[in-house]
This record gives sequence, structure tokens and C-alpha cells, in this order.
Amino acid sequence: MTATILVYPNKLDLETYEHIETQSGQTLDHWLLNNVPAYYHCDAPLFSATINNKPLHLKDWPEYSIQDEDVLKLVVEAKGPEVWALAVIAVIAIAMSIYAMNQIPDTYNNTTPDGSTIYNVNAQGNKPRLMGVIPEIAGHHKVFPDYLNIPRRENIDNEQWLYLFVCVGVGYFELLDENIIIGDTPVSNYAGDIDYKIFGPGKDVTSHEAHLNVYTSAEVGGTAGTSGIELKGFPLSRGGDGYRWIFNNKTVYSMYFRDGDNGQFQLIAIEFPFPAGTRISIAGAELDDGYYRVTSVINQDVKSAELQKLNNNGDDDTTWTGFLNTENELSNALFQLIDAGGEGEGNGPFFACPVNEKTNKLWLDFSLSQGLGKLEDDGNFSTRTVKISIEYREEGTTDWAVVPYTFSDKTNDQLAETVPIILPKMMRPEVQVRRVSGTEDNTRIYDKVEWTGLKSELETVTSYADVTTIAIKIRGTNALASSAENKLSVIPTRILHNYSNGEWETPGPTTDIAPFFAYIIKDSGHTEAQIGLSELERLNSTWQSRNDTFSAVFDSDSTLFAALKRVLAVGFSKPTLDYGQIIPVRDEPRVAWEHMYQPDNILGKGLERSTNLITDDENDGVEVEYFSDQTWKSETIMCLLGDELGINPKKERAYGITNATKAWQFGMRQRRMMRYRRTQYSFKTEMDALNSRYLSYCALADDIPGYSQTGRLERAASTHYLTVDQPLEWGAGTHYFALRKSNGTLSGPYIVTAGLDEYSVSTDRPIDFTPLLDGSQEPPLFMFGTAERWCYPALITDISPQGTDKVSVKAVNYDIRVYEDDDNEPS
Repeated sequence: MTATILVYPNKLDLETYEHIETQSGQTLDHWLLNNVPAYYHCDAPLFSATINNKPLHLKDWPEYSIQDEDVLKLVVEAKGPEVWALAVIAVIAIAMSIYAMNQIPDTYNNTTPDGSTIYNVNAQGNKPRLMGVIPEIAGHHKVFPDYLNIPRRENIDNEQWLYLFVCVGVGYFELLDENIIIGDTPVSNYAGDIDYKIFGPGKDVTSHEAHLNVYTSAEVGGTAGTSGIELKGFPLSRGGDGYRWIFNNKTVYSMYFRDGDNGQFQLIAIEFPFPAGTRISIAGAELDDGYYRVTSVINQDVKSAELQKLNNNGDDDTTWTGFLNTENELSNALFQLIDAGGEGEGNGPFFACPVNEKTNKLWLDFSLSQGLGKLEDDGNFSTRTVKISIEYREEGTTDWAVVPYTFSDKTNDQLAETVPIILPKMMRPEVQVRRVSGTEDNTRIYDKVEWTGLKSELETVTSYADVTTIAIKIRGTNALASSAENKLSVIPTRILHNYSNGEWETPGPTTDIAPFFAYIIKDSGHTEAQIGLSELERLNSTWQSRNDTFSAVFDSDSTLFAALKRVLAVGFSKPTLDYGQIIPVRDEPRVAWEHMYQPDNILGKGLERSTNLITDDENDGVEVEYFSDQTWKSETIMCLLGDELGINPKKERAYGITNATKAWQFGMRQRRMMRYRRTQYSFKTEMDALNSRYLSYCALADDIPGYSQTGRLERAASTHYLTVDQPLEWGAGTHYFALRKSNGTLSGPYIVTAGLDEYSVSTDRPIDFTPLLDGSQEPPLFMFGTAERWCYPALITDISPQGTDKVSVKAVNYDIRVYEDDDNEPS
């Protein structure tokens, strides 16, 4: 058994934690020393501990032994300057950090991931499970579908949409609107906010854009104190008085303008070549003061360049026709280098997809957290425009392709946009973004732009052969924001064939036991010929009449027989293998006897019996855990006999049962078996015991005086009057007589009266076979005794061949009281 440890790296964010399963029986101190390399004993640890939501004090860490199903929570406590030491426990939460970056963790070299978290309330939620087992869902059961690709967000018309593409499970399902749930609310309650589509196995999923396999770059996104990388432009504010202009460790003391070929003035800078894109400011030149950009270098030898005047947004001033002042006046102006990097700081470059991957489509997310506009004196907002330059190039190349983009609005509401870019071919692109428009130090202007995401489309699967999938698009409203991404659950009903009247019916939604039992066998590669269909059909009628159903999720490694045992257990049955067929056998009330074993066909020591007596410390009840279809959480119900108090109950898990009454019936069957099946039998025969099967209802006898008398049939004067080889002892009450046919089956029992001598009996009805007593074969064996003692009624539990001429058999006593609560309800 295991316990659960939850590690919370941030006390203020209890939604983020690392889930760890660990073995019970160890102390917290032992676990920390063996799993956290930097852990050491100290008087004031950096984290607190609770056990099942109760404080676990430091002094108890070396003492308290973690119990089965305990939930131990470790919460990091910030402690001033020692916050750096959070690394002591942060090593536990590495996987959580990976997940927070929206990337699938690389578990290829790890063991198979844990199964779906539906049965663990502390860790329920959607997750990627690379190299994991695809869930097999039986009946009607809640699941948290697993991600088939990484969830992604996209801003459309200034609204954020979340795209999810998930796997429900193997096979086909009936899935109604009310059974697709986010948090605790069906998606039908979010009219207009959710768009989804269900795809059956093998269907083309490309009709819904959530199917895309999109990679999100970890290098673009939130930084300390921001939601993304801020795009900074050149400042549009006057700066300083006259001074020397120092650049690249060279001092420029003078510069002047002259006419160029195109009628505009050109800049000549002594000892300084301006690169294209350099920005300067001119002050003290009357109408010509302002901001300029070098648009091109005209003459490298004399270091001359052409200028273009800029407006207050930092964009080209298209109304500017050239300098108005004379050359002498301009030479007296102050010149200042604003930004040698051209159009604002370049952010990047960052690769848009992983190594060895290529893409032809990008998405870039941008956030304007303050809105966009200028606050005027009258309190209204005027339009503000910001231009950016998105640039990309193929890995290994030097030339950048430029995609200009413009934001324009007049609001102080938060804005967000996603810019899609189609690349001309498949490539591994590097992407960088710079702000073209300048920025002003003005509290009335709202134009901060942050680059919050870089995504690329990778190779995408267009269909999933064996599983049902759901593509979902969710509008990011307040009602959905906190639960949409990892709290999507569905309650599907499996669609399977049922077997009835000797043939397979049309597939339909079902919670029956038989269809899933047959499905498991056929899905494992076996054919219908290897299923005991006649017995399955009989039991299917029994299960349906009792409303016995099976609803569960298989999402971890298992064997065929282990899975079949789980499925049949809810119907009080087990799988058996009989001459190449898998046949279900139900433990149920019996009327017809099958075989008889007595001293004449038992070898060696004879029949051995052992009986467990009731002791003071044995279990006084059964506590059944089941998964409720009302709450979809684990519930328990106590199953007691008579006046039992249930102080020391045996714990049982009713896997596949989702109904309280059925869980109680399951538990009461277990309780009654514990109380009334207390005698075990073992014996050996030659090949006789191979006639019996698992749970065969058989009559056993030994040679202990006072119990059954046994021997051989000598003569049959008629079908009513029989003579045996042993003198029969008669007592008070009704007496029974049974015979063993040549095929090993039991004939009878018959009520008998004494014959003309002590060797003879007269039966109450004709025997149902003709005994062969000519010596050509072994004569029939018999059992005789009172109604209570003519045999030991037993159910065969194990038949093991010992070589080629001997069989070892085990059995348990049959007691009708075991079944008395099968159809009752809890009081």
C-alpha cells in the first residue's frame, strides 16, 4: 500500500503542487533524508507538514509512521533572507515546474506513468501521459481525459481562447452534453463560450483547430514582474543640454548638413559612419528640431547619410519635405544620438521549434496590459498607434524576413492579440521582435507592449485509429479561467456488443458485465471460439435481472486474467480456463450436485479437513470502498452481521461498483463468506477429479464414524431396490443415498428406507441411470447417511494435476447462508 505526499512550493498558490506516491511504513524524516539530497536536520525547517490536514509537528517527524492512504502535505514557508534555501525542497517539485511551462515532460526513459487520477481525489486533473497506458473505460464512469497535445491559448478579437485536444479512451462512447464537465459545471451551461466536437476512432480530426500539435517556446513569456517580454522603443523625450557626442569610444565635436541630389539635406559626420536606422535628435534649430532616423548611408568615404524626420509616435513623418533652416543655423544645433540599435531593442532571436523539428506556421502572442491610447485633458482617450517589426530567418541563414504589424486603439482596457504567420516553407525558424514606434515618458500615454508567447505548429496527427477524442475551444471568461485547463472531465458510457440468444447484438451504450468481459478477451487477440459463450449468456441474464453492472477505468498495466477477475467480481464470479475456453463461473446458490468423492476414489491420507474457529481478534465486519456515481468520489459503507459493531472491519475495495446498495451486497457476501465458509478440504484422486471444474458443487465423504457411510453398489434388483457391499447403520430421521455414475457425476441423492436386510435400501424414486454390474467396469460408489451427515457439501476451489496419474484437489464447505444478502438492501 502507498501514501500520498503533496509538495507546495508556494504557500500563496495552493493550486500548484507536486504529487508523489510513496510506500507507507516509513517516517517523514526517513523519507526526506532518502529523497531530498539537500535536506538536513534543523530547528526551524523551511517548510511545514500536515498529515491528513492535521499539523505534524517537527518533533514527530522521526516518530510518526506514515500509514496506508495517508495524505502528507509539505508547504514551503518563506523566511526572510533564507528564502534562497527553498532549494532544499524545490528539488522535489522539478516536474511541476516543467508542467507550468506547458511542455510535455520527457518520460521516455522513465517507467510507465501512473494511471489516470480519477481514483485519487488529491490529484484529479488532465495531464499528458507520454508512454502511458490509454484508458479502457467500462460502463458509465467519470474520467479526466489525457492530453493528446499541449493546451494552447490564442487571442481572437481581444478575447482569449483555450484549445484542448484530449483522449477519452479506447473505443466508442455515448457522450451527452450534460456529461462533459468543466470543474463541476456541464459545458451546456456555458452557451457561446465553449465549442467542442467529438471524434470516434479513426475519424478525421482536422475539422477542429484544437487538434493542432503546437509547440510553445519556453523562452518567450513571463519574466519577473511582467507577463511577457516588454518591447522597448527609442525614447521620444528631449535629453540634456549641449555636450560632446561620444559613440564607440570616438568623440564627434562637429557635424553639419549640405544639400543632396534629391534636394534634401544630408548629414556629414566627421570620424563617424552612421548605420541605417540610427536615431538622433536635433535641438535649438527652431522649426527643424525633433527626431530623425538615418534611412540610408549615401557615401561611406565621406560618411554621409540621408535622414527622415519622425513624428511623435516614432513613425516616419510623411509631411516632411526637408530642412527649412540654413546650413549655418543647423550647425549651431545640438545633436544627440538616441538609439544606435535602430527600431528599438531587438528581442530575441529565439527558436520557434525544438531541434530537428520544422514548421511552416507561427503564432506570436502580444499583451497590452494598460490598453492603448492617450488620455486627453477632457478625460477621453485618443487613438494611439504602435508599430512593431516581426522578423524571422531559417536556421543557418543570415537574412531576416520582416513582417510589420500595427496595434491601434483608444482604450485603457487590457488588450491582447495573437499574430499568425505563414512561412514560405518548412523550416526551423529563429524569431525576433522589435518595436518600431518610439516611447514617451508621459503618464497620459498607454502603449506598453509585451511579447507573451511564441508558438509553432509541428507535425500533427490527423486521425486516431482506436480512440475517441474531443477537440474543445473555450472562451477565457472569469467563470472558466481557473478550472478549464486541467479540470475537464467527462462521464461517457462505453458502446459494445452484447451477446444474447446465441448472437451478438447491435452495438449500444451498456454497463453490463458480459459485453466488457467478452471485449477484453477479443481485444487481447483471442476469438469468439475461445469464450464460453453459452455460460456467458446464462450469467448475463442473471446479472441483468439483478442489475449487476461494471463501470470502471483501466489505465495501468495488467494481465488478461487480472482484468477479467476484476470485471467478474462484481457479479460474484471468476474466470476459468477450460480446454482452451475462458469461461465465467459464478458463486451462487446450488441445487444440482455434480460429482462425489469418497474413500473409495480418494488416495493416500484420504479427505483432510481443517476448520477455522472464531477468535476474539478476527474481523467483525467488512468496510467496502466504492466509487460513487453520485459524487464521483470514493465512498465507504459498513457491512455487518447481526449485532456486530464493526470495530475491526476488513477493508475491501469494490472495483467497478458505483452504487451504494451493490457495494453493500458485495461487502455482505464477503462478510458471510468469512463467517460461514470456515472449513477447507484437501484430497488426492487418480484422474477422477479432472471431471470437476472450479466451484463444482460436490459431495465429499471420509471414513470417520458417525458421518457418511460409503462403499460400492453390489446389485440392483430394480430401479428402486439396491444392495451394497457394506452393512448400513440406520438412525433416527430421514436418510439419503447417492450413487456415482460411470462418468463421475452424482446420481441423487434419494430418500431411502431400509430394505429386507442391512445391506439393502429402497429409494423414493427410480434411480436415473442403469448401473453396469457385470464386472466390465468399476461398479458405482455410494454415500449413505442422515440428512445432515450423508456428505460434506463442498465447492471445489483448486484442481492441480500431479504428474500423469494423480490430481490434488482443494475445496471449501458450501453453506447456503453465504448468499442470503445477495438481494437485500442496507438498513
